Amino acid sequence: MTFIADACALIVFHGYGGQTMSEAGKLAMSHGDVFVSPITLWEISRKVAMGKLERPAPPGFNGSLAEWLRQAGYRVMPLSWDDCERANGLPYHHKDPMDRMLIATALDRGLTIISDGDLFQHYGVATVW
Repeated sequence: MTFIADACALIVFHGYGGQTMSEAGKLAMSHGDVFVSPITLWEISRKVAMGKLERPAPPGFNGSLAEWLRQAGYRVMPLSWDDCERANGLPYHHKDPMDRMLIATALDRGLTIISDGDLFQHYGVATVW
């Protein structure tokens, strides 16, 4: 199965958020074909730059967040113009623009989102946490 992970999934799965996820979510993160959108990397690095989040990388790792994601085995999910346009055309059940981009991407490609976002169900997109 193919997945796209949101920022919370990456942070929590790698032990940086103080939360937990279900066994199904852990299995998807560790054994699934998991993509990460550039918008998710932007969201994480933005929160780090603003001091709202500690940099989620293993102790002693001095590379970029992009390098960390590559080394962890994640794949880049290209962000298309169509995804951007579709995200703006979605019903307004959810305000977070990063999540709306993930929803549009998942809908366009038939992906399951690894997220604890309960509002995603309003868009008919599959989730696992």
